[in-house]
Amino acid sequence: MRNNFFIGDDLEDKKMSWVKWKRCLTSKEEGGLGAGSILGLNIGLLFKWIWRFLNNSSDLWIHVIQCIYGPDGGINTAPNRSRKSSSWGSILSSVNSIKHNGIDLISLCSHKIGNGSGTRFWEDIWYGDQSLKVLFPRIYLLDSNKSCSIADRVCSLDWTTVPRHNPRGGVETIQFNALKNTIGSITLTDQRDSWKWSLNASVGFSVASVRSLVDSKTLDADSPRSREKLGNEAICRSTW
Repeated sequence: MRNNFFIGDDLEDKKMSWVKWKRCLTSKEEGGLGAGSILGLNIGLLFKWIWRFLNNSSDLWIHVIQCIYGPDGGINTAPNRSRKSSSWGSILSSVNSIKHNGIDLISLCSHKIGNGSGTRFWEDIWYGDQSLKVLFPRIYLLDSNKSCSIADRVCSLDWTTVPRHNPRGGVETIQFNALKNTIGSITLTDQRDSWKWSLNASVGFSVASVRSLVDSKTLDADSPRSREKLGNEAICRSTW
C-alpha cells in the first residue's frame, strides 16, 4: 500500500517501478526518500517493552514475567519454541531474530551503577563487556550467595567471609586478588541503579533510534558518489 502511494500507482494498472522499494525507505542521507521501514518501527516498539522491563523493576507486570521467565525475564536466555506462544516470548523471539542479522539491541543497553542494590554482582554485565562470573569463574564457584547484589559485595568490609573457604593458591588466589582490585575502584551513590542507551546516552532510549539503526542495516544505501551521479542524471533529463 505504501509502495503504491509513493510511486503514484493505480491498483488497476500494471506499471513498472523504476526505483526499488528498499531505496524509497532508506533515509535521505543515504539516497532514499526517508519513508522508513515498518520492520524497523515494529522492532523499535517491541524493544521498548524490554527497555521498560529493565528500567521499571517495581512494576507488577515485571514481577509476573520474572516469576515465569526468571530474574532477567529470559532476555539473556537461549530462545526456545515454547515461549513463542506468549506475548512476552514473541517479543524476545523478535529481538533475538534481528540479533542473528547482526543487530544486537541488548548490547546497546548498559548498566549505570548507583547504589548497587538493583544489579546482580555476578550475573549482570556491569563491568566491561562480560559478567564477573565469566571473568572470575573460580571465585564465583566459591561464593555462597551467587545472586548477591553489587551493594552486598562492594560494601563488604570483610571479604574473607565471602567465599566458602579461603583461596587455595594458584588460580584461585590470582582471581581473588584481581577481583578485589577490580571492585576497589567502584564508588556507589545514593541514586538507584539505571540503564544507559548507547546509541544516544545523553537523550536516552527512543523508538526512532532503533528504527534508524535497523533501517541502516537492512535497507539499500547509495555512496555519496552514486547519489551525486543520479542527481546529475536527473538534471540532464530535466533539460532535455
